[in-house]
Amino acid sequence: MTLDEARLIESQLEQGALDLTLPGTQEIVAEAHRVRLKATLWGADRDDVRRKQVRGTVIVVCAFVVVTVFGLVACLSVRP
Repeated sequence: MTLDEARLIESQLEQGALDLTLPGTQEIVAEAHRVRLKATLWGADRDDVRRKQVRGTVIVVCAFVVVTVFGLVACLSVRP
């Protein structure tokens, strides 16, 4: 189930458009709720631009750390 489908199911549930007495309806509603909670927990609701900025920042910081460590190791390995 996609996040959009889960949102649609939850909105229909809030409006009272779903009959929970039908077989299987409660399971589908529970799955929609789980999908929505996982999306909220892991940040799928966030804006994609912000996620790209965070990802780019993490990559730059990791690259900086690798280059710094490599430079220190190279300096220390050269003996005068």
